[in-house]
Parts: sequence; structure tokens; C-alpha cells
Amino acid sequence: MLLTDFEYLNDTDNAFKRKVALQIKALRKQNRVTQEKFFKETRINIARLESGIIDIRLETLRKICYYFNVSLAGFFQGIY
Repeated sequence: MLLTDFEYLNDTDNAFKRKVALQIKALRKQNRVTQEKFFKETRINIARLESGIIDIRLETLRKICYYFNVSLAGFFQGIY
């Protein structure tokens, strides 16, 4: 069955969100930071982002990368 353009974009969008969510979770775990500690230090609810069901703002992603001392390019290298 062929997907329409909209279905294809929706499927790839969901897959991309899951990859971003998994990358955020991997960074947090590699750095041995709990969700609670991360929230206390940044006021960012990382649990919601790690679920992969919400969109992440670029500014929020930049703050996460800064916290874990990784560039945006390095973050996306871990995905692709």
C-alpha cells in the first residue's frame, strides 16, 4: 500500500520525534543525571521530552545541549 504524502510526512515526523527523544534520554543517562535533578537545575521537564510525543522547541534543545556540553551538530550526529 502506498502512503500519501501527508501520511509519509506524518510517519517520518513521528519517527524523528522518537529519535530525538531517545537521544535526549541517552545524554541524560550517560551523564548520570536524574529527571528530577535536571528539572531542578533547568526548570525543563525532560520526562515530557523523553516521551517523544511532544514537539521540542529549538531553544529548549539548545539549552539541553548546553547543559550536557554537546553541540547541536553533535546531538544530531548521534541520531543519523
